[in-house]
Amino acid sequence: MAISKGFGKRQGFIVWHHLLPHVLPHCLVGALLLFPHAILHEAALTFLGVGLDPTQPAIGVLLADAMRYLTGGYWWLGVFPGLGLLLMVLAIERFASMLRKAL
Repeated sequence: MAISKGFGKRQGFIVWHHLLPHVLPHCLVGALLLFPHAILHEAALTFLGVGLDPTQPAIGVLLADAMRYLTGGYWWLGVFPGLGLLLMVLAIERFASMLRKAL
């Protein structure tokens, strides 16, 4: 950047050609990684009963309802929503990791 400034390049040119190519990939991946974070927080809050209304469909509500049936041997009521949550978060994380490597 100092060399470009020494050659008399404008501030916009320096930002566009030197700063933006290094900052933009980090901002994109960081923004994409906010989604799994938000999904997990939403699931945790609805599981605890603090988030969405229990009549609305959410993974946390499904997991909270499944807790009543686990002792009766209906283990799949808790495993499949939890597995779906895990796979969704891991898929977004994997996509963000591939995007980071590509950029």
